[in-house]
Amino acid sequence: MKRKHVGAFTLIELLVVVAIIALLLSILLPSLAGAREQGKRAVCLSNLSGLGKAMWQYAGEYPNEPSVPIHMNMVKQSEFWLWRTANWFAWGGVSGDQVFRIADEAGWLLDELDQNQPVPDNALPLPEYDATRRPLTHFITGGQISQKDDKKLEWFRCPSDTGYPDDPEIDDAPPANSERPCYRTLGNSYRASLVSLADRAAGAAPATKMFSRGPWGTRISTLVDTSRLVWVGEPSWFNMIGRDNVSGIAAEVDVFGWHKRKLVDNLLFVDGSARSTKAEAQTLFDSETALQMNVISQDWLARFGNVRLDTYPVGGARIFGNWSQDLANATKWPFVNYQNNHTAP
Repeated sequence: MKRKHVGAFTLIELLVVVAIIALLLSILLPSLAGAREQGKRAVCLSNLSGLGKAMWQYAGEYPNEPSVPIHMNMVKQSEFWLWRTANWFAWGGVSGDQVFRIADEAGWLLDELDQNQPVPDNALPLPEYDATRRPLTHFITGGQISQKDDKKLEWFRCPSDTGYPDDPEIDDAPPANSERPCYRTLGNSYRASLVSLADRAAGAAPATKMFSRGPWGTRISTLVDTSRLVWVGEPSWFNMIGRDNVSGIAAEVDVFGWHKRKLVDNLLFVDGSARSTKAEAQTLFDSETALQMNVISQDWLARFGNVRLDTYPVGGARIFGNWSQDLANATKWPFVNYQNNHTAP
């Protein structure tokens, strides 16, 4: 009897098929990951745009037209990492549900706990940062925040929020809190532009006085060049433009943003536009130009490529502390024609 031949793949043919599948996966998977990240980037920009509209409406409700909604702790002396990091996010957002680590074994929980809710180990609850006390959150919700929503308001969450990078050049947040989502620890994925002059003792002492040279504390209707003036944004960008604790020209901090692009993150500008923005080192002016601009110091003009953090020629704003000596007979920016508009909620 003649044996029937049954067709089958040889080992070499199987290996070829596996190699082809592996090659296709290596080509397609990065594209799919890129498409997912592009979608997250679009959600983030939509969040920022919506927050910009809400902040314009918020400013219009008050005679002092606050460009940045003022949290109670933003206008008084507080501990170093509170005014250095937490207060940048407190203008809006939710209650933190994870401890904001200021050291490996210690930190703050930015929330008001229920009576039967246990306090996390080595953490100090700070009820004044609860969602109900964040001014823009209170405004958006009309003060009606349910217990279910006080830790979940998606307008304030970037879907790619991975927190501050774990890098020695990052000095805007404590290293112990690196790579922990800002939304979870600080209640907000987006920090405000609170560029200012701060007077403090050596080390990690709290500021004894602060004077804004950016949107913080200024009437929104007085601001100029608003399409280039940064309002709020993803926090790494503010560190990408250079460390604060260095002297001389600060170069860019060469890290990736939340959307996997080096030196690029999403920003909201005062005109309400939101866009991905490249971080660049500070643009410095020569002494003659600074003299013509009538500024006290060209270092205080915070320009970074095509964007700016300073409000020049609009005067700065007193935030807190005794600035009488600086303001006496002031004839140069930022002290000339300064504003004193802020009020704590």
